[in-house]
Amino acid sequence: MTEGTQTNQLDVSISDLTDNMFIVSYTGFTDKYRPMDDKTCKWVRLNFKGSSAVIIRASNQSTIPVEEVEPGDELCAIKQLPSSLANICKVNRKLVDELKERGFTSFKVNKTSQAKPKQYDLTEAIDNANRFVQTIKESVKLCKEATTVVESMIDNARQGNTDLKEIEHQVEAITSGQTSEAISAIISLKENDQVYAHCIDVAVVFQAAYNEIVRINGLKSVFKDDKELMLAAFLHDIGKAKVPKDVLDSTAPFKRDSKEMQLIRTHPEAGAKLLESMGMPDYICNMAHYHHVKFDHTMSSSYPQGVEYKDILFETKLLALVDAYQALTAGRSYKKSWTPPAVMRYLDATAGVEFDLNLWQDFQKAMGHYPRGSFVKLSDGCYGFVVTVPEKEILRPQVAVIRNADNEDLENHYLIDLALDKDITVAQDIDVKEIYGDKALEVFTNVSIK
Repeated sequence: MTEGTQTNQLDVSISDLTDNMFIVSYTGFTDKYRPMDDKTCKWVRLNFKGSSAVIIRASNQSTIPVEEVEPGDELCAIKQLPSSLANICKVNRKLVDELKERGFTSFKVNKTSQAKPKQYDLTEAIDNANRFVQTIKESVKLCKEATTVVESMIDNARQGNTDLKEIEHQVEAITSGQTSEAISAIISLKENDQVYAHCIDVAVVFQAAYNEIVRINGLKSVFKDDKELMLAAFLHDIGKAKVPKDVLDSTAPFKRDSKEMQLIRTHPEAGAKLLESMGMPDYICNMAHYHHVKFDHTMSSSYPQGVEYKDILFETKLLALVDAYQALTAGRSYKKSWTPPAVMRYLDATAGVEFDLNLWQDFQKAMGHYPRGSFVKLSDGCYGFVVTVPEKEILRPQVAVIRNADNEDLENHYLIDLALDKDITVAQDIDVKEIYGDKALEVFTNVSIK
């Protein structure tokens, strides 16, 4: 947070870059960019998405969106870099090494000297953030209880007992207050498994995303209330009761064509039949039956085979997207979890192939580019947890700062609202477990903003 930041724009070479600089434009390149081949074009388009490129094409110089560069173009400059590319603008030693390797030779930069912190009235935002963290702390125990109940539900269903009283009690507890949002913020931090905790995580993210998408688009919910909404998501994997428990509880990843995976792929149809026998509404049965159908239903990962994406309900399409988000965000015994922002970037790349593009854009608005609970490094070098995602500026969340630029944990945490403080941006998302290990959740639940 800076007020009266002094900015001096300089032209510098790669050897002159220092940590107190911020790249405004890329102005010099090695011969590999003059002209560019197909591989180089694709790399530039991907890594500088949203920027402008100054190029020479057929002896004429012009400025075009970077997405329109073509093989044969001579690259003169890359400028107008959006805030989403802060990770390749805020200079650090790692970035300099990468720039050298990639053949960038000169730049236009801002050299900043920090002045006193800005003063904003964030009293209400601080109170909301502290309440949210407190809810997270209270939700940890509830998560463990709910996981046990889900396991019991699936075990009982395997024996023919489909009594849902206990699961309905958990739904009641989770739908109260901010509990569902709190649980969704710690998916990548708490203990997870591929079946039982998965049902809980999917349910809380589905509830938050569905309600927000319905609100912003003026839609009518098919559910009677939030309890039925969450119950529907809780039950989406109930068909796994028909999968042998030793297969279901295995900690080993199965190959796609293995006998075990073929058994697991029967769970959507089995789940729909179970729910039908229990008298559940058609839309809840549809969600269980078709939540693995892809936008491109010819993909081998889309099942049941022969079902077209256009024929399934909107609720089911959103559930499929949430299911993929949770599977990548949550840790498994056999794989490392992704950071929530990394998952959002991955899903962005698959939108239009695995998921409907319009649905993805609505999901992104609901979740933000940096979902709640994301651990980020800011452009001033400090670190913190995202605690609120703004509705209009999804790249500029509120961050509870807990570590300074010298990698020292702070005793007094503070809140920065990036929608107000335009001098600071998110430089990159960080895997918080790489810094705090298995204490990551404890660190988050002990955030206290003054």
